Amino acid sequence: EGEMEDLFKTFDAIAILFWVVPGAFFILFRSFALKGAFPSLGKDDVVAFIIVSVLYWYLVIWASATFLGAPEAFRQHLAGPESIVALVAIPAVAGVGAGMFERRDVVGRLLRAFGVKFLSPYATAWESVVVNLPPGSVLIVHLKDAQPIIGRWTNAQIGSAASTDKDVRDLYLDEIGSVIGANYQPFAPVRGAYISPEQIQFIEVISAAT
Repeated sequence: EGEMEDLFKTFDAIAILFWVVPGAFFILFRSFALKGAFPSLGKDDVVAFIIVSVLYWYLVIWASATFLGAPEAFRQHLAGPESIVALVAIPAVAGVGAGMFERRDVVGRLLRAFGVKFLSPYATAWESVVVNLPPGSVLIVHLKDAQPIIGRWTNAQIGSAASTDKDVRDLYLDEIGSVIGANYQPFAPVRGAYISPEQIQFIEVISAAT
């Protein structure tokens, strides 16, 4: 019992924050810059927070030794308001930068130029193409048990919408119509359609950018 009391006396909850908070803010703001929304978190994400935090402090120690001449010099900035900068502000800004860089697919294009391709951890076909379609694009949504639905992707802020949840693939087209020859014609009166993910078989996309 005495050993347990000594353990709790030496338990430093503040110190644990140093190994979780930087990684958490980096990952949260990277996702926000990459996908426009903060991710839903679970207990398994704590491991990622710790790993990123360890890498963050490794870089801080390296920078402190390189530019300040002493590996421990950064510790003087971990008290008071300056600690917020070190724990929150810098990781958040770094996360935004990483998300914006990744969103531009600079590394991916460079690797593909040399024939190197790799799987993305994100549902890029949906979150990078469908959700970010240029307004005016026409979608032909083929359904499993019904005729295809043809509609125009309008401004996603006030019109058409697609879920950004990786487990949900529902779709709302603010304007539906038909294709006559090579031209799309909206129905009159104008109406939209909600399509549940269970009904979608595949989608043809005629992007307004082409």
